[in-house]
Amino acid sequence: MTQSPEIAQQALAYARHQAAKSLADLAALMERTGADCGRCLEGVSEAQASFSHGEEWSMKEVVGHMLVASLSINREIANLVEGRPVSQPGRVGLTAGGDRPIEELRLALAGLWAETGRLVASLPEDGNLERTWDHPWFGPLNFKEWIAFQRLHAMDHVQQMERLREHPDYPEA
Repeated sequence: MTQSPEIAQQALAYARHQAAKSLADLAALMERTGADCGRCLEGVSEAQASFSHGEEWSMKEVVGHMLVASLSINREIANLVEGRPVSQPGRVGLTAGGDRPIEELRLALAGLWAETGRLVASLPEDGNLERTWDHPWFGPLNFKEWIAFQRLHAMDHVQQMERLREHPDYPEA
């Protein structure tokens, strides 16, 4: 995600707007997010999924990062709701993914969004919004804001993968 203060404020406003909605609405948002991620990977071959240029991550590396980061966020959302301690804030960098087949990553990503939807659907509507976990750029977010952040994070990486597709050296198949 970009660090531009203006973009960060827009993203935070979006997260807060979404967080004001019901958990059913947020679960539907996670379902749409999973569908958007899945569409981005439709028809992508191994060569295309492994393509990168410059310092950009390949699609496989992007998906690997999304898997680790989103699973970590899901764990912290549960910690916030259940009153358990949360981890120290930090960025989740590049993760394993480049060495895994794209079909395995597609399935893992679909499973992640299904798990996220189940988590959100299981949360209490009257959960404690006072407990927060710090995001490195956005500051303290409550559990509902973190759910909305999951959408922002995923769509940022979907755009990253779309930029890879637009590169002149992107493989045909």
